[in-house]
Amino acid sequence: MKNLALLLLFITSVLACTPKGENQSSEKVKNSVVSLDEKEFSEKLSSGKALLIDVRTAEEITSGKIPNAISIDFYRADFQDQILKLPKDQEILIYCSAGVRSLQASEFLTKNGYSKIYHLEGGLGNWIRKGYPFE
Repeated sequence: MKNLALLLLFITSVLACTPKGENQSSEKVKNSVVSLDEKEFSEKLSSGKALLIDVRTAEEITSGKIPNAISIDFYRADFQDQILKLPKDQEILIYCSAGVRSLQASEFLTKNGYSKIYHLEGGLGNWIRKGYPFE
């Protein structure tokens, strides 16, 4: 019983020292990657300043994509070489089907010196459900 009380005290003290979320806006920062919801992603895209990258497979893309997206297949052997050809000084918007691969690609880019990376939280599925452009 004494050990349980000590364990609870330890956990409580650790949680009390954990910082609260510092970013109160709807942009969520994860490891320097900015995750945007569909509306924010659409607004960034509408600015005309960003490159739009689709990291889904060619097979997935046959069902459609966000207009003007450039395809760089996450599963291709040369994915890292291809994505690192993107300019570091330009905003880059990245998406996939559910948001997992695009987040991984975004993290890879930030680790390689890119600083203007935006990932579509929830992926293309959420984008389509909310009625955003899809061709």
